[in-house]
Amino acid sequence: MKYKKPGRAKVIAAFEHMRIKHPRIPDVHAKLDDAREAGRLTPRSPKRYIEFFAPSHSGKSMAIRTYIEDTVVDEAIGRGLFPADMDRGEIAEKQKLVLHVTLSPKASVRSMAADILRALGDKKPDTGSGPILLRRVYEYLAGTYKDPATGKEIGRQTELVILDEIQHLSASKTERPDGKLEKSHRITSTEVTDTLKTMMIRGLVPMVFVGIPAAREHLAIDVQLTNREMDKIDFSPLRWSDEDDAAIFLEYCLEAAGWLTKYQLLPEETDLLEGDIIEKLWAASNGCIGIVSRILEQAVFHALDRNAGRVEYEDLQKAVDTRAIPNNMCTYNPFAEGARSVELAEVA
Repeated sequence: MKYKKPGRAKVIAAFEHMRIKHPRIPDVHAKLDDAREAGRLTPRSPKRYIEFFAPSHSGKSMAIRTYIEDTVVDEAIGRGLFPADMDRGEIAEKQKLVLHVTLSPKASVRSMAADILRALGDKKPDTGSGPILLRRVYEYLAGTYKDPATGKEIGRQTELVILDEIQHLSASKTERPDGKLEKSHRITSTEVTDTLKTMMIRGLVPMVFVGIPAAREHLAIDVQLTNREMDKIDFSPLRWSDEDDAAIFLEYCLEAAGWLTKYQLLPEETDLLEGDIIEKLWAASNGCIGIVSRILEQAVFHALDRNAGRVEYEDLQKAVDTRAIPNNMCTYNPFAEGARSVELAEVA
């Protein structure tokens, strides 16, 4: 197919469609499988939760999204909930086996219940008081679904609830030593955590709590809640000084670069192995693979602006200046200043 220079919309869409199954992904999927299986094996017992905390742009949401798109969609089709010829993306959006719920800012019990109801497909998720909305959540999650062929009830439809952006449970501000205000992740009221605990004690479904590391305080404040922890998922930034982490980082960068020609964003292959590009990408991203994608996306724009055939060093340097630094993804430009305090590891 003859190459045609893409517009910005096509570049953005290509990066949104990008799915890189790096070695950490299978572990995430296995733990989500374990949580669902534990719930199925203990239908009348209290449930437990998995914590999934890591910095922004670490790939948490993408790991969850790929689990739903691959594993859960296949199961939904296999159970007869959707026809096999239906668009898989549409099935991922409509299925209710695994709910991926993003909490609203300044989340309360009422808004959390509304967010869950919205994910469940409720037509009036915002209608009613907090207790009324919560009761409807309980009714949905305790409900069963029927085999389309026989009409026989086959257990609960929802087997796992994933609550993303747990840090939204806090809206309070605390004063720093310099007099400035910053968001406090510790809450004085345990109303929301009490609700989460009650949902699990009542034996509804296992849950996954997802957020930035500071959000862990929402769980630590309640010992009865933390006693219900089932497992943790490690998605901490990849360390350049660790050989396995560095290998994962390299693999991710090279596969991401391969997408540029796969989606015909640029006509020539981008070589990220030139010089010390990988090291500087790690320094610019601090080992967060999502930031690598944002830098590479911006670099494509710069390459297209100068009618280049591929992304070059200068495009990456400019991308850090125009995308990463302004958006607080990093504090300096390793492509201009050199990487600071990086312990080299064998990555090739």
